[in-house]
Amino acid sequence: MGYDLIAKKKETEDFSIGAFTWPIMLQETGMGYLLGYGKNVEPSSYVYQEGGKGSPVSNDGYTVSSFEAKAMAKMARGFISVKRFINSRYDKMSEVDKEMHKTYKSYNPDDGTSKKLYEQPISEEYLLKLEKFADFAEKCGGFSIH
Repeated sequence: MGYDLIAKKKETEDFSIGAFTWPIMLQETGMGYLLGYGKNVEPSSYVYQEGGKGSPVSNDGYTVSSFEAKAMAKMARGFISVKRFINSRYDKMSEVDKEMHKTYKSYNPDDGTSKKLYEQPISEEYLLKLEKFADFAEKCGGFSIH
């Protein structure tokens, strides 16, 4: 089950996106913070602003204002530009350097966790989806999520 973003401006075509893509977009790009949405302590759980509006990831008619939609578009475009820069740098690396970037991790001795040290490239297909969302969000006049 995907998400249908229904534009307030009737002349703007609605936007549909996959069930997994939308929540990931909100989390990865930081756009979710504009709606008070983000990861919670438990896996597959999240935090969102309550107050009768529903949830931005529950297909329940949650409404996004025109101001919020435009801010989301701006954040998406910033994310896209940074990721495309990273992709272009990555494309110029040798295979040895690419392998190093994939495997090097930083270790935190305080809690025993490790995470990748280098930013990884992201698929152009994903960035194009995000770009289409940004185009929609700039001209939709706000939207509801179904």
